[in-house]
Amino acid sequence: MHADDVSVDLVLPGGVALTTLIPSIVDILGDRHVRYREPPAVRYQLALPGQAALDASKSLAQHGIRDGAVLSLFSSPTALAPPCFNDDAAEAVSATLLEHARPWTTRASQLAGALAAIWLAGLGALMLIRTMLVAADARHVGAATAVAAGAGCGALLAAVMAHRGFDDAVAGLALSLLATGFAAVAGALAVPGEVSAAKALLAAAAAAVTAVVAIHGSGCGTTTLTAVACAASVGALAALLRVAAAAPLQAVCAASAVISLALLQGAPRLSVMLAGLSPRLAAEPADEPLPELEDLRAKVFRADTWLTSLVGAFAVSSAFGAADAAVTTQPRMLGVAFAALTGVALLARARSQRGIPRVAVLVVTGSAALSVAFVVAATANARHVVWIAASAPTLAAIALTLGFIVPAITFSPVAQRFLALLECLVLAAIAPLACWICGFYTLARGLTP
Repeated sequence: MHADDVSVDLVLPGGVALTTLIPSIVDILGDRHVRYREPPAVRYQLALPGQAALDASKSLAQHGIRDGAVLSLFSSPTALAPPCFNDDAAEAVSATLLEHARPWTTRASQLAGALAAIWLAGLGALMLIRTMLVAADARHVGAATAVAAGAGCGALLAAVMAHRGFDDAVAGLALSLLATGFAAVAGALAVPGEVSAAKALLAAAAAAVTAVVAIHGSGCGTTTLTAVACAASVGALAALLRVAAAAPLQAVCAASAVISLALLQGAPRLSVMLAGLSPRLAAEPADEPLPELEDLRAKVFRADTWLTSLVGAFAVSSAFGAADAAVTTQPRMLGVAFAALTGVALLARARSQRGIPRVAVLVVTGSAALSVAFVVAATANARHVVWIAASAPTLAAIALTLGFIVPAITFSPVAQRFLALLECLVLAAIAPLACWICGFYTLARGLTP
């Protein structure tokens, strides 16, 4: 056995795998050479002189090594080279598949279980909502309300136990989302009567409160639950406007979409302010010590979390408002134009984001708003549905271009400024459409003598 400048004669069993033999060989060499007394965190391999490393899962006899053979021990600081299979095609196929396969991990199992739980709970919530819509007996509605409230409380307690007791953030977040959803369903069922803005108001308020309680109770999923709480708060304010002022539904939806877009533009400044990173005023004393590096890093991460939550909340609320406006506005094409411009504005906003969650939320919500506009346009213009459907390949080509070609292009400062101006023009075009949907032009025409 040769290892660097050390040579020893060893008697090794031929039927034991090399994985078991190598640690003992290293221990023996440690008595002869100081390098092997405290072996570093490297992997050792055996090889015949001038040949590739031997497969450590096989024994010496399986490699055809007999008495008197000369072996070399060497360290491998990098990943082991793939063994060479010249005599066993089955092992070669298995090793190749294992090398390139992506194994199913524990985290993947947790995510799959969480998604399945959310999906099944969503089906249960839909059944409870169906009970509200079709049941004429108040006892059935009351029982459904009790079931939803009990499920929400149980899920909230389970979320606290999952993260506080078992340190499982995935389960805690999934259970918190379930609790928020069931609280919203219970709030909607608690208001008697048919579907109305009052039901939406109580449902959104219950969801916002439950999300805030889940943030402080479970201590996990702060970014997601904050986004849910903010989006539910926007929905509650819109429903409150509908209930208090008896405003038309399309006007409330358009106003909520425009306000959400305006808040989306100011989300970076809001996140900086909420995280405590605002610049000091000139009136403040200049001799105050600068914050510690760790405190500054914590504030930076807090600002990034706030930004992700605010972007997600305002993007979702603006997309929902635009979609509702497209469905409820008369004439329909006015609502279609409003929803389409809102979707374009959300997609354009994704250009200036860097975090993957923020970009994903903006792309999904913008695409959803455009999809609703596309479907409403097709249903409102049945005679021209063929031409509208023919525009789908064009939209698909634009999406492929934005996804595969545009990221590979380096835009000049002038081109970037031009894109920013286009985004401003889209935002400027949304405001007049919202005023039209809200009926401000009709009101102004009536006030004119």
